[in-house]
Amino acid sequence: MILHLRILFAVIALVSFCSCNQHKIVQKSLGKANDECVSYGSSEQCLARCVTLVTRDWNETVGLSSVYDRFYQPDPEDLCNTNRTQRCLEALQSTVAPEDKCLRAAGSVQCYLDQYGQVDMATSRFVKSAPVQQQQIIWECGAMLGYSGDQILRSIDDKDYSMQETRCLYRCYLIRSGMYTDEGGLNMERFYVACGGYEDEFYRNVTECAARVRSSTRCDDRCTLAQRLASECIGTRYDQTLTPGPATIDARDGSSVTYAVFQNYAGRDMTNTFVLNQR
Repeated sequence: MILHLRILFAVIALVSFCSCNQHKIVQKSLGKANDECVSYGSSEQCLARCVTLVTRDWNETVGLSSVYDRFYQPDPEDLCNTNRTQRCLEALQSTVAPEDKCLRAAGSVQCYLDQYGQVDMATSRFVKSAPVQQQQIIWECGAMLGYSGDQILRSIDDKDYSMQETRCLYRCYLIRSGMYTDEGGLNMERFYVACGGYEDEFYRNVTECAARVRSSTRCDDRCTLAQRLASECIGTRYDQTLTPGPATIDARDGSSVTYAVFQNYAGRDMTNTFVLNQR
């Protein structure tokens, strides 16, 4: 029992972050993110970059994610807002040097303020998990399900989901990260954020796929249903390889486990870079 609990205590110690509502779901408003950045001492020039980093919408390489639009309310009669915003962002690339990250972020946010719609500073929106948080969720789930370190590693290496324990670990991961519930199924609003956006046709395809999966899966097999919905209906379209973040914990069986993470977020490939070092 002591060794088993060490898994949970170790992964909880890996990272501390704000969780809202339930499980490991994180939600923030732009107003709260702004206050957070001010408390960090962010300069006015770099405030937009800080805020969009907090909401995980800013990437130093590709810039502002399109799912940043969730913080805005467009005019329903304005059919050109997305096009105008995109053209504004493209123009910014030719006028601001790539290394001027704060100015790029500020200009990108200004494009949304000027072109997309009315900004909503008060409503909390879903924030996708960082890789280290995803690692934490996986290992917490393994501990909660009573898996040993070896069992968790075998599950992660089970790319075809052939083992029931793999499917149950995956279901726990989806639930704990806020992407799925047994009652409501896939949370498409949150997958929209996690996947970096998708078009209406994809949403319709997922709806049709989910109906097929539910009709062909035993209703009492909750683990298989969750795994199939995510991997078959979401994962076939949006591949997103996570950057491994190595860490070492003591597994239930006493082994020292150096791990990265599922290289997936929403039902994508489960390749891994795990090493099990026996003492």
